[in-house]
Amino acid sequence: MFNLYRIKSLRAYLGRKPLEQLVHSLVMSHLDYCCTLLYGLPDCSLARLQRVQNSAARLILNRRKFDSATQSLEELHRLPIKFRILFRLLCLAFKCVNGTAPRYLCEYFIYSTTGYSLRSGPTFTVPRTRTRRHGDRAFSVAGPREWNKLPLNIEACTSLITFKGKLKTHIFALAYQ
Repeated sequence: MFNLYRIKSLRAYLGRKPLEQLVHSLVMSHLDYCCTLLYGLPDCSLARLQRVQNSAARLILNRRKFDSATQSLEELHRLPIKFRILFRLLCLAFKCVNGTAPRYLCEYFIYSTTGYSLRSGPTFTVPRTRTRRHGDRAFSVAGPREWNKLPLNIEACTSLITFKGKLKTHIFALAYQ
């Protein structure tokens, strides 16, 4: 948050594009760092991070404090924190499914073996956990569960770039509908 105050004092000397790059490098990079660990946290725990993201969006667009943050984020084509975490989790899951992630992460994705063929394509086994509070947040559970919820056209992507593009479009539609 301190970086936002420092950047705000420079806003008069910068154009929108350099300001956006500065906010991204100094503020948004901190929000993205290890954000998949935040998957499954309640909204009240993510609210502080969301407020930082909202302030950053208002700063870039030169909006007042009480202007709509949702419109600012949508105009900048940014995902809210909760959906940003989901995006990062699914990108890591894509790497696991395609074998480009470390082996210890890829081992969490086990194809479900049913006796009949499914039209929806292959799914992954989601392990059971004893505790909903912490066990369901683990990557071994959350990764396969969220991957199984994806539409087939996104699952079928072969390159990471096309996957990220389609996934962001899908999640953006979920976030701002």
